[in-house]
Amino acid sequence: MTFRYIITFFLIFFIASCSNSKVDYDPGPCPRAAILKGSESKEVRSSDGTSLNIELNRTVMICDYNLKRKTVNYDLGIVGDIIGADKARSKTLEFTIFIAFVGPENTIIDKWSKRSSLNLKDQAIVPFSLAIEGLQSNITEGRSGSSYKVLIGFE
Repeated sequence: MTFRYIITFFLIFFIASCSNSKVDYDPGPCPRAAILKGSESKEVRSSDGTSLNIELNRTVMICDYNLKRKTVNYDLGIVGDIIGADKARSKTLEFTIFIAFVGPENTIIDKWSKRSSLNLKDQAIVPFSLAIEGLQSNITEGRSGSSYKVLIGFE
C-alpha cells in the first residue's frame, strides 16, 4: 500500500516538475488599429486617366500573441469607398496602402506596403473591403497590447 503512495507521489512530482509553472504576463487586448490622420483619402487616376477619390473609412483587427517568441500575429480588415467610379471607363483601380506597427514613443517597429487592385462598378460610390492577413511583429515582454498601435494609410 505504501508503495502505491510512493509511486503516486513521484508521478505527481514528475508531472509538476515537467510542466511550465512560470506565469507568463498577459498582454491584454489587441493593439489598436487606426487610419493615419491626413492619409484617409487620396485622389488617384484609373488606367484610362479618370480622376477618382478613394477613402479609407474603418479598420478592424484580430490578433494572437505568441509569448514564447514575443510576437503578435494579426490580420487587418479595411473598409472604404471609391468616389466617382461611374465616370471611369476602366474597370479596375490599383493603389498602394501602408501598414505600420508602432510601438511605445511612436517608434515604427515594422512597415509594409500593400498593392491592391479593385474592380470598379458603374456607380457613383463603390464600397470595398480589403483583408490583409498574416502580419507579424515583435513585442516587448511586460508591455500590454495598448502600448502598440497599427496605422494604415495611402502611400
